[in-house]
Amino acid sequence: MCRKSCCKYCCAFFPPILVALQLGGWRDQPELVREVGKTYFAKTDNYEAFTLTDRHRDEFFRDGATLLKGVLKPEVVKKLHEYVAPIDYFDPRNIGNLWMMSDEILDFYLFGPLGDIARQVFQSPQAVTAHLAPSAQLQRDFISRRHLNSTNGWHIDRTECQMGDQPSKYLSTALARLAVPLIVEGGVRGTQIINQSKYAAAMSEGTREEYLAGKSMYRKEGRFEQWMLWDPDTAVPVLPGVKLDEEMIIEHWMEPGDIVLFNTCLWHCSPPWVGPEQELGLQPTYAPSNHIAHDPPTYTDMMASWCLYDEFAGKPIGEVNSSCYPYAYPEDKRPKVGSTLTLKRRLYLLDISLPGTFPEKARCKSRCILKALPSSAMVASLALWNAVDAATCPAGKDTFPPPSQAT
Repeated sequence: MCRKSCCKYCCAFFPPILVALQLGGWRDQPELVREVGKTYFAKTDNYEAFTLTDRHRDEFFRDGATLLKGVLKPEVVKKLHEYVAPIDYFDPRNIGNLWMMSDEILDFYLFGPLGDIARQVFQSPQAVTAHLAPSAQLQRDFISRRHLNSTNGWHIDRTECQMGDQPSKYLSTALARLAVPLIVEGGVRGTQIINQSKYAAAMSEGTREEYLAGKSMYRKEGRFEQWMLWDPDTAVPVLPGVKLDEEMIIEHWMEPGDIVLFNTCLWHCSPPWVGPEQELGLQPTYAPSNHIAHDPPTYTDMMASWCLYDEFAGKPIGEVNSSCYPYAYPEDKRPKVGSTLTLKRRLYLLDISLPGTFPEKARCKSRCILKALPSSAMVASLALWNAVDAATCPAGKDTFPPPSQAT
């Protein structure tokens, strides 16, 4: 029975892989060129400086999340919403690292207040990065969507939480997200996040000491999603060695211009969608200068949107001059107005979604094949990606556990 199922899934999934590799090559994709400072979002008059308070720092480093009220002007949020709303689910700009494909969003991240907020977090006395020279470099972003059944189940962000189960002070490896809901009017429920101090309190004494020292491994790999064969409707994540309950959940009410700063290593999820409109957001992260880039596990970035940075692999991003991690702070290191950034994405398999990579008909057919796959075939695909990662990653790191380890 197992062999028949495996054969069925492999037969379903291998053809589009082979088609994509044959047509798109392994890393043979076009360069992306961004021009800096020419859009509405580069105008510094659109923004006001935002200063973190002691309360913000205390909440973030104690509980793992804090609400920043009124960071952005309502007219800026409206302009961002007008830009992002037409980007549909299968638009290539929707596959992660939107900034690499958008001068507007790149300008917002470089010239807006978010980079300076990240810099303030990195310099907080509670942070392991407090000794570094003040800086903030753009690491990654994506568009979040809450509509009908699109709510994300409990998960950690393995694209930013890169070295295990760590509390918020380890900002070089447990990067902080700045969640920017694109609310034009009214308000919206913010991300549900497991309170860091309550999470630590639920551990045994020895485990808690290891966690607070930043030495804990991930409790689970994956997401509480149906396509991963985990129950997406669980009230809290079910994790080994720690019992969580709903009293541990942090949730903020957010209005236009508000931002939530939170630790990407904390388990979090989207609250249920209430409608009637699709709820959109931008989800950028910035990194300190001593951050060392790591490719995420493939299951977290199946569209392979990661920047190709092989020339400085293993080096702190502050020691190299790369378009993959442009400075938002300090201003004298920020890309100059009128300059260009040249980038490449990894695009292991799904470069079928990038215009110009190969002919439109082939791209459309491959995309249709992928869309037609049953959700169960996605589980089978993880084993394939593990084989790829095992061949390309040292010591088999960044691989996904077999489905038998998922609950």
